[in-house]
Amino acid sequence: MKHVAPHRWADAWTGELPDGEVAAMERHAASCARCAKARDRITRASSQTFPALRAQSSPDIAWDAVRARVHWSLSSTRRAKPKVRPRFVAWLAGAAVVAGGAAVWLHSSARHDEPVPVAARAPVPHVAPRPVVGLVSRLAGDVLFDGLALDARHAFERRIAAGAVLATGEGRVDVQFGDASALSLGAASKLEVRRFDAEQIELAVDGTVDIEVAPRAAGQRFVVIAGGETVEVRGTQFRVVRDAAGVHVACRHGQVAVRDGSGELEVAAARAAFVHTGAAAADVHAEQMSGDDLAQLAAATPVTIPAWRDVDAAASGSTALEIGAVARRAVRVDGVELGEAPLHVRVLPGRHTVEAADHDGHYRRAGWVDTAADKPARLDVRGEPVAAPATPSAAERQRQLHAGIAAHRTQLARCTRAMTKAGVTGLAVDLELGVTATGDVDHLNVDSDLPAATRSCIEDVLHDVRFGPGSAAEWREKLPL
Repeated sequence: MKHVAPHRWADAWTGELPDGEVAAMERHAASCARCAKARDRITRASSQTFPALRAQSSPDIAWDAVRARVHWSLSSTRRAKPKVRPRFVAWLAGAAVVAGGAAVWLHSSARHDEPVPVAARAPVPHVAPRPVVGLVSRLAGDVLFDGLALDARHAFERRIAAGAVLATGEGRVDVQFGDASALSLGAASKLEVRRFDAEQIELAVDGTVDIEVAPRAAGQRFVVIAGGETVEVRGTQFRVVRDAAGVHVACRHGQVAVRDGSGELEVAAARAAFVHTGAAAADVHAEQMSGDDLAQLAAATPVTIPAWRDVDAAASGSTALEIGAVARRAVRVDGVELGEAPLHVRVLPGRHTVEAADHDGHYRRAGWVDTAADKPARLDVRGEPVAAPATPSAAERQRQLHAGIAAHRTQLARCTRAMTKAGVTGLAVDLELGVTATGDVDHLNVDSDLPAATRSCIEDVLHDVRFGPGSAAEWREKLPL
């Protein structure tokens, strides 16, 4: 038979092998000096060395150091991959039990203050956050971009990114940078875009800035630095004014936090706070805003275009509309008040209704303008707008209008339901209509002091009124709601 493996002699001594196999091993050892020597060595260790070791008390062992050293030794051995002779492997297997006990004793007596090498980890590559880019959505008066005055056309082609600096004299500029995110820089103000990316937007203002920002995702920050105060928001519409007297913060909806070295001041919806120069934000309390102040804040909402997907699609799918005027006149486009003309505003392709305010503050139609993507357009507001004179055939068209309104009275009631529940009575709007001979509505203007959402709802209902063929007519009337 072949040589007997050393571990088989240990199994034989402990009685784990059958008698027949042990007898065959003994017969082989009688004629093989090598196997006889291995048998005697294993027998002595099992009968003499191990019982003596078991009788001794266990030494105090620093197991953390033992594990670290064993791990490092094994790792070094694997990396080196030494070639081991077959004869040495056989000897090592035979002495495994004895060597195990000795290894524990040797490691227990070793020094524990030697440093254990640690493999260096590969550095994780940093991925830069996606940059945010904005577009000018409204421009009036003198505005500087990075210290240079640009004409309106180039201003609407310009991309606003990190590092940009905007400044105004007797003017204002609005910048849209998301589907529901935009800012409006007031007159005599300066804005520095310090950071503009998906992780953080950081603006520094000296003057007045109105901001509407969509709710931030987890990990995103939006901060406005005004001198020593930092205003941070999650999603809201608010105003920050910084001047020599201090910092004024007003919040229309949502909530903002004003921070400085003293602590934090929270400003909730419909509240405002003023931190005087040299005062601590933690010592200031926000106060309730008046109805007039809230209305002024709502009127300062930055101008945006709908359905914003990204800056490239917004730039290629819109255009600049210039509204000229000899004298300053308040104007609105498609029912949205834009301030005093002359001004420029970004619009989508299509037909747009332009209205101008008369000396009583009532908006009257100034004209229509058709726009195409990436083709600037212009409309001049000339003279004092007057009410359209009623044509001889207006009476018949009025009867058709009233019949159509009666059929849609339920829809109109839905438009004013919130105001009616609040106890507001006597609601009415001034209508200016033009109907062609084929029955198409040539123009429909709704003039009222109602909220923009209510007025838009009423306009949608009136557009559903149908006129049949007949005489062309234009007229103006007051419609009770």
